[in-house]
Formats: sequence, structure tokens, C-alpha cells
Amino acid sequence: MKAYCQQGALKVLESTTIEFKREYNEKVTHTMLAFLNTEGGELYLGLSDDGAVYGVAGDIDLEARRVTTSFRDSVTPDPSGYFKVEPEKREGNYILKITVGRGSAIPYCLSRYGLVPQGVYVRVGSSTVMATREHIRRMIKDNGAGQFTVELSIEQELTFEYADGVFAGKDMPFGDRQKQSLGLVRPDGRYTNLALILSDQCPFNTKAAIFEGTSKEKFKDRKEFSGSLFKQIDEVLAYLTVYNRVRGTFEGTAPAKLAYRVDHPDFPSIALREAYINALIHRDYYIEGSVLVSMFDDRLEFMSLGGVMPGVTHDLMLAGVSVTRNEKLAHIFYRLAMIEAFGTGIPRIYSAYESSAAKPEIPVIDGGFLIRVPNMNYRAPLASENSIATGPNEKRLLAAFPDSGFSKEEAAEVLGISASGAYKLLQRMRELGLLTSQKSGKKLLYTAVQNKQAP
Repeated sequence: MKAYCQQGALKVLESTTIEFKREYNEKVTHTMLAFLNTEGGELYLGLSDDGAVYGVAGDIDLEARRVTTSFRDSVTPDPSGYFKVEPEKREGNYILKITVGRGSAIPYCLSRYGLVPQGVYVRVGSSTVMATREHIRRMIKDNGAGQFTVELSIEQELTFEYADGVFAGKDMPFGDRQKQSLGLVRPDGRYTNLALILSDQCPFNTKAAIFEGTSKEKFKDRKEFSGSLFKQIDEVLAYLTVYNRVRGTFEGTAPAKLAYRVDHPDFPSIALREAYINALIHRDYYIEGSVLVSMFDDRLEFMSLGGVMPGVTHDLMLAGVSVTRNEKLAHIFYRLAMIEAFGTGIPRIYSAYESSAAKPEIPVIDGGFLIRVPNMNYRAPLASENSIATGPNEKRLLAAFPDSGFSKEEAAEVLGISASGAYKLLQRMRELGLLTSQKSGKKLLYTAVQNKQAP
């Protein structure tokens, strides 16, 4: 049954925005906090649940100050300005009318608990209840700016030991003022998700794997990297460098040719760095999961969650047009000279392969963003070593399209087979190094590798 009190000719019921309390206790603070986190409301102190007037014992002004001080000191961020406590006289007794408005920094919480269910209260009907973790996350998102990095971090006990070292290495200050100007700390003093992913407590990780051959059938090695994104960048790139083999050649003109050794790494270091940092900058941190780095004999793949931003095409990426999902993170990487400029990562990767027959690829992946860079030293099995490379279909395709790009549909027409059958054949030829592939509009075009055609 709804409690009510008679107020003049009006019957006032307890509701989402009305609450009665006979005396002051911890539940008063919980209800005030719930009003602050929901739609605001009025709490009457000195009324029983059925609306009977009991009044507030003791000095009414002292009680008003006690309520004010207790609420202000126990809630984060500071709720001052969103509530007021006023004495009222009813039936010869003094009560307190506590008016609470909806706050602008939702969710507010009890300082001693933080952003966990025990610390966050909301109104549900005429009841004050603890918010669930999912409710807290939804409150943060609903009251945020639609970007993960600028929203309030649920985790507020953060340290920045690794980040401190990165900024110190660049002779850049990284104190409280800089954290706020960079977007790690909100005006109310609480950490954002940008602070979370740069902190030592970052919950997002990277999983790297080294495979034997050109498929995921057999592992050579695998490792998981966690901690601050800065730490993951250093450790992942160091890990890939160990497996980035170098082929040496002696170049120059006779008779001094042997005096000039030139090293050719499997993968250009700039491509590794740009592709991995791109995966971190553009991933959707709302989605739980890891950035995946997979090295094969013939290629290296970087997969991040979230897909390409709306309106961004392959051609726009090559032109350096960038729509950044996590702009403040990209800004910090730019300030630290970890990236050259916004939108230059993809063009720099392609530039590193300018002299290579095999080119990077950015295939369309639902819900993800994949960058595939080829091994510049990879030698596919000779045609004579694999029956599929010496078959008539392969020879017909390479003869029909010696130096021009073609689609799976065109291949199917030449061979007189289905498009799905042509696709499987083309993928196998690509794995053998006989073809490269490149996205063109909505189609994937294949091109023969000039010095690897089947005999």
C-alpha cells in the first residue's frame, strides 16, 4: 500500500519523487543519492511511512546542518547546489523538507564504495534500490558524449607508473593539470575511460600468435599482453621484432659488390608499428575482446574490434582521410610522436610496400577492422611442389590475366566454374604467392605476381 500524508486538501503519496522518513539514518542518504541519480525528488524527515507527523527531535537547525554536511561529505562528486534542506512546521512540530534535483554528473556514488552497486542508488517506483553494474554502465553511457574515452571510468583506483615513464622519456609533464587538459580527468575530479586504458589497470589486452605455415593449424608461439596501452605497444612490437626475420643481400657494382650488405626484414618496421597503433586507436572499446595479432609465414594480420567508421571507404583511407573513433587517444599518441599525424597511418603502411610486388590488404570484415601486411621475403612453394599450382585452371587464369586485376566472377567465367569454386581457387593461389588481392569498391580484385607464375 502506498504511504501518504494529508497536506491541506491534497493527499501526498510516496512515489518516485516523494519519500517519508520518521528519523535520520543511513537510508536518508541513500534516498537523497537515489533522487540525485534519477529524476530528483523531495524527502520529508519527521514523517512516518503512513504520513503521520512525528517531527524532528532536538534542535531543527542543527539537524538540518547535520543532514547537509553528512550528504555533502559522503557523496562523490560534490552534490552541493543540487539539494537544499528547509525546516517546516506541521501540526505544531518541525519537520525537514529535503529537496534534491537531478545531478549533472550522474552517476553519483558514496565515496567510501565508489562506482559499484553498494555505492550507487537509484529510484525504482517508490523504492530506493542499489543499481546493478549494468545499470551503472548504462547511466555512464547515457550521460556521456557517445565516446568511450570521454566517459566516466567505473574503476577509479588507477595508477600511471608506466605512463609516467613514457611522458618523462619525452620530457613532457604529466601531472594533475596535464591529466585534466588531456582528458584523463573530468572537471569533477574523476577519471575517464581514457585514463583507464592508459593506466596500469587497463582491462583490455592484446593476444599475439606466431603460426607455422600460412594457416592457423599449428602454433609456433603465442603470448598475451596486458597493462597500459603504452606498455602493450612497447611489448607487442618488441615481441614481433624477435620473429621479424632479416634476409641479407650484397648489392652494388662489381668489383666492390660484396662490400655492401643490405638487410631486408620480412615486414617493414614502420608497417608493424603503424598497423598495431592503428588497431588500438580505432578499436571499439565498448566491445569486450582482445586486439589479435597473427603472424604467418607469408603475412601478418592485425585485427581490432569495431569495424570501419561510417562513411569511410578504402579509397578515403588511402588518401589519408581519418574519422577517429577515439579522438582524445589519438591526440595523446600524436603529442608523444607515436603517430605522425591523423590519417597518415594507412598511407604510410602502403608506402612501405611501394617497391614490393605483394601489397597490404584491408579486407571488409563484419564488426572488425583487419590490416594484412605481406612478408616481403616470402617465397611461396614452387609450382612443381604443389599439384594445385600446376593444374590447368591456374595456368589458364595466369595466362588470361597476366598483368591486370580480375574478380572471382571473371575468373569463374574464364574457367567455366561457379563463383564460389573460383573464390576457393583464388584464395589458394594467393596463399601460394601466385596472386595478390586488393579491395576495389565492393569487389576484391586479384593480380598475378609477375615472377611467381606457374610454369
